[in-house]
Amino acid sequence: MSSKVAVLECPHYDEDKIKKTILKGFEFIGRPDVKDKRILLKPNLLMPAEPHYAVTTHPAIVEAVGEILLEFGAKEVLIGDSPGNALSNIDNLYRRTGMLSLAEKKGFKLVNFSREGIIEVENPNGVVPTIPLSKVVRSVEYIVNLPKLKTHNFTLITCAIKNIFGTIPGFNKSKFHSIAPGPKEFSRLLVEIFNAVRPSLNIVDAIEGMEGDGPSGGTPRKFNRILMSYDGVAIDAVGGWMLGYKPDEIYTTKIAGDMGLGVPSLDDIEIFGSKLEELFGADIKKVLTIHNVLEKVSSPMLSFLSKRLVKLIKIYPEINDDKCIKCEICLRSCPKRAISRVEHKMKIDYRKCISCYCCHELCPQRAIVIKRNKLAEILWLARD
Repeated sequence: MSSKVAVLECPHYDEDKIKKTILKGFEFIGRPDVKDKRILLKPNLLMPAEPHYAVTTHPAIVEAVGEILLEFGAKEVLIGDSPGNALSNIDNLYRRTGMLSLAEKKGFKLVNFSREGIIEVENPNGVVPTIPLSKVVRSVEYIVNLPKLKTHNFTLITCAIKNIFGTIPGFNKSKFHSIAPGPKEFSRLLVEIFNAVRPSLNIVDAIEGMEGDGPSGGTPRKFNRILMSYDGVAIDAVGGWMLGYKPDEIYTTKIAGDMGLGVPSLDDIEIFGSKLEELFGADIKKVLTIHNVLEKVSSPMLSFLSKRLVKLIKIYPEINDDKCIKCEICLRSCPKRAISRVEHKMKIDYRKCISCYCCHELCPQRAIVIKRNKLAEILWLARD
């Protein structure tokens, strides 16, 4: 079995250029059947951030995709996502990410995933018995997944599979981090959610993505590409490669491949528009977490380290009091309630912290940084 992934050059967020690029991609992967269908466009709207921060899917991508699908005969275009912070004002989210002005200009409909209610989808033998999806997901005939290509401090990358986590509204996201505290089990849960949603089409905004401490605190990085595929697993394999990872290094890609949800092997993916060897992100600044440090060091080295020494590896979130405005988003988003307000300062109880980095991911002021001690740095350098 093989899958097709279009990886097309597109250096700027120019709507006409983006439309031409996407139409070229459809010539390769095939034109979608959307006639008379209600379409849900699901961008990455992690937090209320303007497009130039490269945290969210750029509105020019969303606009071009919506226009093309209407030209292909779609009946209606909806735009929806739920932010990482369950208490975030959805109207402010849509305004700051550019979705509100886009919807007003083009007649697209913005939907509030939380307000529309939840449907529990059976998830037999899964991490959780049922998956609480927004009812919007089941009210449309066609879902277009529009992720942003970024590094991620917990899952290493965020692309097609991780982006579908946004179909889980409200505080369930935080609850799931508590239920699946490790990256491997959390990645399996993400794949199960992806399986429940099954987006019809994936188009990745990789014109400008993020490297380093993503998905929100990293550095914008120009990739000058748009990725397109009907196979979300294959597109994640290519996206991870662009971020410097082999497919079997990314739990979500490997697990989804093992579950038969798509093609995880680069050898079995037909790529159009770019050469695979040119795409590898050898110089990308990757994330560094306690989880991937311990997995990357060699077995002999791990056996040499005593349990006491392993505990000395420290990679942890730290609050910069000078930047912190005490908005308490970190407090409300922490799945283990490890953050509290003490004497006008936000404090982290590291005895409770599970290193999920939700606080770092959702801080609008970038007041939370990831700190690493010397031992973690040494082990990371020795990983190869």
